[in-house]
Amino acid sequence: MQQHAGVFRTQASMDEGVVKINAMRARVAAITLKDKSKVFNTARIEALEVENLIECAQATMTSAAARRECRGAHTVNDYERPADDAQFPLGRNDAEWMKHTLWHSADNSLTYKPVNLKPLTVESVPPKVRTF
Repeated sequence: MQQHAGVFRTQASMDEGVVKINAMRARVAAITLKDKSKVFNTARIEALEVENLIECAQATMTSAAARRECRGAHTVNDYERPADDAQFPLGRNDAEWMKHTLWHSADNSLTYKPVNLKPLTVESVPPKVRTF
């Protein structure tokens, strides 16, 4: 994850990370336990943790590779632009990527849902580029 989905990354490294994490997911699915007891079975707990960790890693890696822009801590060297760029300041593409990414583990796929820019109970804070 650190090598392919660190803060500063390239599209090629993320695409390579997706391939590697998918291959690792297949290996994790093959994990078996000899001790099937349910009381004080630390091997069972660790196996469950591996399944949860690979799920999070695959969701993170796949969704990061699909998002072809820079946003917040998601900095992709391929999409960086200066802060005063008229269309994509700092590589941020609100026209295409102002949406939530949803991971579906059943079929290892992504869908998207729009960001609600008009909350019901508080004043809306308009989105802006981080320039710190």
